[in-house]
Amino acid sequence: MAKYVQPKTFLGEVYQVHGYSHAVILPRNAQLVIAAGQPSINKIARMPETPREQIIACFENCHVALKAAGVEEGLSAAHKVHCFFTDVKDEPVAMEVWKEMYPDHRPTWMSVGVKDLCVPE
Repeated sequence: MAKYVQPKTFLGEVYQVHGYSHAVILPRNAQLVIAAGQPSINKIARMPETPREQIIACFENCHVALKAAGVEEGLSAAHKVHCFFTDVKDEPVAMEVWKEMYPDHRPTWMSVGVKDLCVPE
């Protein structure tokens, strides 16, 4: 079983409130599944209009990809999440959506602001 770690510091409290962990310790016998980046394309092959809808679609696509790889719990079993934003102001929206979808799961998390994403329009 994975162990999620928060230091007993101000940053540890901040990370906990925002929905992610500082570190994770995986057991030696853990199976590692690595997923490719997932676009924000919804179930009907469209790019949703709002950042919130795009984030939900992306998380759902990640969930489906992990389940297809044999991870029964899907994204709720992820230990590391990388998010790339063309507008970093959308990161709080992603954290809000994450806490709604996976309220008790605090994976390690990295958010990066980028100029563009390679997603078909």
